[in-house]
Amino acid sequence: MWREHTEVETHGFNNMNFDPPGGSATMGSGSWAEMATEERLLANISAYMVLEKQLMQVIAEQGESLLEEESDLHEGLRGMLMKVSALRAQLEHLGGTMGLKECAGDTDEVDRPSGSVFEMKVRGYHLLNELSVWAVRSLRDLRKLQREREKLVSQAEASAESSEL
Repeated sequence: MWREHTEVETHGFNNMNFDPPGGSATMGSGSWAEMATEERLLANISAYMVLEKQLMQVIAEQGESLLEEESDLHEGLRGMLMKVSALRAQLEHLGGTMGLKECAGDTDEVDRPSGSVFEMKVRGYHLLNELSVWAVRSLRDLRKLQREREKLVSQAEASAESSEL
């Protein structure tokens, strides 16, 4: 028991907080459901801007500490960054076609927290977890938006048909 306690203190695990930091995906589903589609889209864009910056930070941190055999992880993170950037750009384009004002995201760099390699890995894990929450949320929102657009198109077609008669 004494040896375990010493190892925990030696490696700094005794003061670690394994709870996810309060990130951009912390909005509850109740308040999310009350938002209009346009508000959701803007929230998605804002979240992806933050997540993109945080992912860049994680890639930089992980790149400094990766072993040779972990190069696949680094390449996977870079691929994820490209997908997040592309998704954010597509959401911004969609917002533009809907006539939404551009999302004024914070362009400042994300603070680079210090910590052990293990703490950096935990932060990376939490970021990827948060990213997965936003991916699911965005998919649901885009499906909802698609259903709303299809409903408007069918109503417009029905209205056009009735006016022709």
